[in-house]
Amino acid sequence: MRRWIALGAVFFLSLCVFLVALMPAAVVVDRLPALRPGGAPLVLSQPRGRWWDATVNARWRDQQGTLAWTLDWHGLTPGLQLSLRSDDLQGDGWLGADWGDWRLEQWRATVPVAMISRQVPQGNADGTAHVSLMVLELAGGSVVDAKGTLDYSGGTVTWSSGSARVPPLDGRLFMGEQGPRLRVTGPDQQQLVEASIEKKMLKVQVHRAWPQLLGVSQGGDPSDVVFQMSQPLKFGS
Repeated sequence: MRRWIALGAVFFLSLCVFLVALMPAAVVVDRLPALRPGGAPLVLSQPRGRWWDATVNARWRDQQGTLAWTLDWHGLTPGLQLSLRSDDLQGDGWLGADWGDWRLEQWRATVPVAMISRQVPQGNADGTAHVSLMVLELAGGSVVDAKGTLDYSGGTVTWSSGSARVPPLDGRLFMGEQGPRLRVTGPDQQQLVEASIEKKMLKVQVHRAWPQLLGVSQGGDPSDVVFQMSQPLKFGS
Protein backbone atom coordinates (compact mmCIF):
# COMPACT_ATOMS: atom_id res chain seq x y z
CA MET A 1 0.00 0.00 0.00
CA ARG A 2 2.77 2.44 0.89
CA ARG A 3 4.41 1.72 -2.43
CA TRP A 4 1.25 2.68 -4.34
CA ILE A 5 0.89 5.84 -2.27
CA ALA A 6 4.50 6.78 -3.03
CA LEU A 7 4.02 6.09 -6.74
CA GLY A 8 0.83 8.15 -6.74
CA ALA A 9 2.60 11.05 -5.06
CA VAL A 10 5.45 10.92 -7.58
CA PHE A 11 2.96 10.81 -10.47
CA PHE A 12 0.98 13.76 -9.07
CA LEU A 13 4.15 15.81 -8.53
CA SER A 14 5.41 14.99 -12.04
CA LEU A 15 2.04 15.99 -13.50
CA CYS A 16 2.13 19.33 -11.66
CA VAL A 17 5.67 20.06 -12.87
CA PHE A 18 4.69 19.08 -16.41
CA LEU A 19 1.63 21.35 -16.39
CA VAL A 20 3.60 24.29 -14.96
CA ALA A 21 6.34 23.84 -17.55
CA LEU A 22 3.76 23.90 -20.36
CA MET A 23 1.89 26.93 -19.01
CA PRO A 24 1.52 29.45 -21.85
CA ALA A 25 2.90 32.96 -21.44
CA ALA A 26 -0.60 34.38 -21.89
CA VAL A 27 -1.54 33.11 -18.42
CA VAL A 28 1.22 35.20 -16.85
CA VAL A 29 0.77 38.29 -19.05
CA ASP A 30 -2.97 38.45 -18.40
CA ARG A 31 -2.34 38.52 -14.64
CA LEU A 32 0.35 41.19 -14.59
CA PRO A 33 -0.53 44.42 -12.74
CA ALA A 34 -0.59 47.70 -14.65
CA LEU A 35 2.95 48.65 -15.65
CA ARG A 36 3.84 52.36 -15.93
CA PRO A 37 7.61 52.76 -16.38
CA GLY A 38 8.51 56.43 -16.63
CA GLY A 39 4.89 57.38 -15.86
CA ALA A 40 3.53 55.98 -19.16
CA PRO A 41 1.62 52.68 -19.55
CA LEU A 42 3.46 49.70 -20.97
CA VAL A 43 0.97 47.66 -23.02
CA LEU A 44 1.78 44.00 -23.67
CA SER A 45 -0.18 41.96 -26.21
CA GLN A 46 -0.10 38.77 -28.31
CA PRO A 47 2.14 36.67 -26.01
CA ARG A 48 3.86 33.73 -27.67
CA GLY A 49 5.68 30.77 -26.10
CA ARG A 50 5.79 29.34 -22.60
CA TRP A 51 5.87 31.47 -19.45
CA TRP A 52 9.60 30.80 -19.00
CA ASP A 53 10.61 31.53 -22.63
CA ALA A 54 8.30 33.96 -24.40
CA THR A 55 7.89 36.98 -26.65
CA VAL A 56 5.17 39.66 -26.55
CA ASN A 57 4.35 42.74 -28.56
CA ALA A 58 5.05 45.87 -26.52
CA ARG A 59 3.90 49.48 -26.81
CA TRP A 60 5.23 52.34 -24.66
CA ARG A 61 4.65 56.02 -25.51
CA ASP A 62 5.32 56.21 -29.26
CA GLN A 63 7.53 53.11 -29.31
CA GLN A 64 6.28 49.78 -30.62
CA GLY A 65 8.27 46.58 -30.72
CA THR A 66 8.80 43.23 -29.02
CA LEU A 67 9.81 42.18 -25.53
CA ALA A 68 11.30 38.72 -25.03
CA TRP A 69 12.37 36.93 -21.86
CA THR A 70 13.95 33.66 -20.78
CA LEU A 71 14.09 32.32 -17.24
CA ASP A 72 17.73 32.49 -16.12
CA TRP A 73 19.05 31.79 -12.61
CA HIS A 74 22.30 33.43 -11.47
CA GLY A 75 23.39 31.16 -8.67
CA LEU A 76 20.50 31.05 -6.19
CA THR A 77 18.92 34.26 -7.54
CA PRO A 78 16.01 33.82 -9.98
CA GLY A 79 15.87 36.21 -12.89
CA LEU A 80 15.04 36.86 -16.52
CA GLN A 81 17.24 37.48 -19.53
CA LEU A 82 15.35 40.30 -21.25
CA SER A 83 15.52 41.68 -24.78
CA LEU A 84 13.66 44.74 -26.07
CA ARG A 85 13.51 45.71 -29.74
CA SER A 86 11.67 48.56 -31.47
CA ASP A 87 12.30 50.84 -34.44
CA ASP A 88 14.52 53.18 -32.38
CA LEU A 89 15.12 51.55 -29.00
CA GLN A 90 17.15 48.42 -28.34
CA GLY A 91 18.22 46.86 -25.08
CA ASP A 92 19.04 43.56 -23.45
CA GLY A 93 20.32 42.32 -20.12
CA TRP A 94 19.55 40.33 -16.99
CA LEU A 95 17.06 41.29 -14.27
CA GLY A 96 16.97 39.38 -10.99
CA ALA A 97 14.90 39.63 -7.82
CA ASP A 98 15.62 38.32 -4.34
CA TRP A 99 13.19 38.99 -1.46
CA GLY A 100 12.24 42.47 -2.68
CA ASP A 101 15.74 43.43 -3.83
CA TRP A 102 16.50 43.96 -7.51
CA ARG A 103 19.66 43.49 -9.52
CA LEU A 104 20.46 44.31 -13.16
CA GLU A 105 23.55 42.87 -14.83
CA GLN A 106 25.22 43.22 -18.22
CA TRP A 107 22.69 45.61 -19.76
CA ARG A 108 23.34 47.10 -23.18
CA ALA A 109 20.95 49.67 -24.63
CA THR A 110 20.77 52.10 -27.53
CA VAL A 111 18.42 55.01 -26.91
CA PRO A 112 17.57 57.89 -29.30
CA VAL A 113 18.15 61.13 -27.42
CA ALA A 114 15.15 62.71 -29.15
CA MET A 115 12.89 60.31 -27.27
CA ILE A 116 14.22 61.69 -23.99
CA SER A 117 14.43 65.35 -24.99
CA ARG A 118 10.75 65.40 -25.95
CA GLN A 119 10.00 65.25 -22.23
CA VAL A 120 11.94 68.50 -21.63
CA PRO A 121 9.90 71.71 -22.16
CA GLN A 122 11.29 74.06 -24.83
CA GLY A 123 14.18 71.76 -25.63
CA ASN A 124 15.20 69.20 -28.21
CA ALA A 125 18.23 67.13 -29.16
CA ASP A 126 19.22 64.43 -31.61
CA GLY A 127 21.90 61.78 -31.63
CA THR A 128 22.10 58.46 -29.81
CA ALA A 129 22.93 57.43 -26.26
CA HIS A 130 24.69 54.10 -25.71
CA VAL A 131 24.24 52.62 -22.24
CA SER A 132 26.45 49.87 -20.86
CA LEU A 133 25.40 48.85 -17.36
CA MET A 134 27.65 46.30 -15.70
CA VAL A 135 25.59 46.19 -12.51
CA LEU A 136 22.82 48.10 -10.76
CA GLU A 137 21.48 46.75 -7.47
CA LEU A 138 18.64 48.09 -5.33
CA ALA A 139 18.16 46.85 -1.78
CA GLY A 140 15.93 48.30 0.90
CA GLY A 141 14.82 51.12 -1.40
CA SER A 142 18.41 52.33 -2.02
CA VAL A 143 21.04 51.80 -4.70
CA VAL A 144 23.80 49.71 -3.13
CA ASP A 145 25.88 48.95 -6.22
CA ALA A 146 26.25 50.65 -9.60
CA LYS A 147 28.80 50.53 -12.39
CA GLY A 148 28.51 51.42 -16.06
CA THR A 149 29.00 53.92 -18.85
CA LEU A 150 26.77 56.31 -20.78
CA ASP A 151 28.12 57.61 -24.10
CA TYR A 152 26.50 60.26 -26.32
CA SER A 153 27.23 60.16 -30.03
CA GLY A 154 27.02 63.94 -30.43
CA GLY A 155 24.37 65.96 -32.21
CA THR A 156 22.41 69.20 -32.26
CA VAL A 157 20.85 70.58 -29.10
CA THR A 158 18.18 73.28 -29.44
CA TRP A 159 16.38 75.43 -26.89
CA SER A 160 13.98 78.37 -26.99
CA SER A 161 16.64 80.96 -27.86
CA GLY A 162 19.23 79.07 -29.87
CA SER A 163 20.99 75.86 -30.79
CA ALA A 164 24.45 74.33 -30.72
CA ARG A 165 26.35 71.40 -32.16
CA VAL A 166 27.53 69.16 -29.31
CA PRO A 167 30.51 66.80 -29.71
CA PRO A 168 30.50 63.23 -28.37
CA LEU A 169 30.29 63.06 -24.57
CA ASP A 170 31.28 60.37 -22.08
CA GLY A 171 29.49 59.43 -18.88
CA ARG A 172 30.63 57.14 -16.10
CA LEU A 173 28.42 55.56 -13.43
CA PHE A 174 30.15 54.50 -10.22
CA MET A 175 29.65 54.20 -6.48
CA GLY A 176 30.84 57.11 -4.37
CA GLU A 177 31.16 57.31 -0.61
CA GLN A 178 27.50 58.28 -0.13
CA GLY A 179 25.91 56.48 -3.09
CA PRO A 180 25.87 56.18 -6.89
CA ARG A 181 27.25 59.00 -9.03
CA LEU A 182 27.04 59.79 -12.75
CA ARG A 183 29.78 62.05 -14.13
CA VAL A 184 29.58 63.42 -17.69
CA THR A 185 32.73 64.80 -19.32
CA GLY A 186 33.45 66.61 -22.57
CA PRO A 187 35.97 65.97 -25.37
CA ASP A 188 38.81 67.48 -23.29
CA GLN A 189 37.76 65.52 -20.19
CA GLN A 190 36.30 68.66 -18.63
CA GLN A 191 33.54 67.87 -16.15
CA LEU A 192 30.17 69.03 -17.46
CA VAL A 193 27.45 67.53 -15.26
CA GLU A 194 27.43 65.37 -12.15
CA ALA A 195 24.41 63.66 -10.64
CA SER A 196 24.33 61.66 -7.43
CA ILE A 197 21.92 59.92 -5.07
CA GLU A 198 22.68 60.52 -1.41
CA LYS A 199 20.33 59.54 1.41
CA LYS A 200 17.50 59.06 -1.12
CA MET A 201 18.02 62.58 -2.52
CA LEU A 202 18.81 63.20 -6.20
CA LYS A 203 21.43 65.94 -6.55
CA VAL A 204 22.52 67.50 -9.85
CA GLN A 205 25.36 69.94 -10.47
CA VAL A 206 26.10 71.69 -13.78
CA HIS A 207 29.57 73.13 -14.30
CA ARG A 208 30.38 76.23 -16.33
CA ALA A 209 32.07 74.01 -18.92
CA TRP A 210 28.61 72.89 -20.13
CA PRO A 211 27.22 76.33 -21.09
CA GLN A 212 30.67 77.15 -22.49
CA LEU A 213 30.42 74.08 -24.70
CA LEU A 214 27.01 75.32 -25.87
CA GLY A 215 28.48 78.74 -26.63
CA VAL A 216 26.23 80.61 -24.18
CA SER A 217 28.90 81.46 -21.61
CA GLN A 218 32.26 83.19 -22.02
CA GLY A 219 35.11 83.33 -19.54
CA GLY A 220 35.17 82.06 -16.00
CA ASP A 221 36.50 78.84 -14.53
CA PRO A 222 35.05 75.80 -16.37
CA SER A 223 34.89 73.90 -13.08
CA ASP A 224 32.60 76.47 -11.40
CA VAL A 225 29.13 75.15 -10.48
CA VAL A 226 26.57 77.36 -12.23
CA PHE A 227 23.44 75.36 -11.42
CA GLN A 228 22.48 72.81 -8.82
CA MET A 229 19.29 71.14 -7.67
CA SER A 230 18.20 68.57 -5.11
CA GLN A 231 14.94 66.63 -4.79
CA PRO A 232 13.68 63.50 -3.03
CA LEU A 233 13.94 60.26 -4.94
CA LYS A 234 12.02 57.14 -3.96
CA PHE A 235 12.28 53.76 -5.64
CA GLY A 236 9.42 51.36 -5.93
CA SER A 237 6.62 53.95 -5.43
